[in-house]
Amino acid sequence: MRLAVLNLKGGTGKTTSAVFLASGLQADGPTLLVDADPQGSALSWSEAAGGFEFPVVALPVRDLHRRLPQLARGYRHLVIDTPPGDAGIVRSALLAADLALLPIPPSLMDLDRLMPTLELLSEVEPLNPVRVLVLLTRVRRNTRSARAAREALAELGMPVMETEIPLREAYAAAFGLPVEKLHEYEHATRELLGVEVRR
Repeated sequence: MRLAVLNLKGGTGKTTSAVFLASGLQADGPTLLVDADPQGSALSWSEAAGGFEFPVVALPVRDLHRRLPQLARGYRHLVIDTPPGDAGIVRSALLAADLALLPIPPSLMDLDRLMPTLELLSEVEPLNPVRVLVLLTRVRRNTRSARAAREALAELGMPVMETEIPLREAYAAAFGLPVEKLHEYEHATRELLGVEVRR
């Protein structure tokens, strides 16, 4: 699986999702996490944690799709953590991926700011038709916001994963620590692997 985790808006849970999903996918086979964000959060997290069970490389470049085939040799899974606001890098990540995952908190502001990401996906589709899935993140339990977000995304024709990532202290405090428990990302990993098998 070549998974690009993307959303041109910041603060949606991209790096957390990329790290936890890479950890989940590692259990299925050798996995490489590519930190394509110039801020280098995934790489910093790995260094602060004393390393993960999988390698992390920094590659915040706009020709990612040209460099990755050689870099990814020998890995079963590739996860790309992309930056907010840098359409050039995100576009290149999409050209290298077969699955695009959009983490989105279920807030009106996040849904409203989704259009530039959708436009980029449409632009890349003729060159590399990736499968697109939305992952709802930072979901508050027992609120209507997640249901409303699902309905709004369905109207846009966006497939939303069954798994939801709740607003949980374990995720907020995870930066710099080894990933010891996947929590809801275990279900998300299984769901993604099921999607890959059905392709």
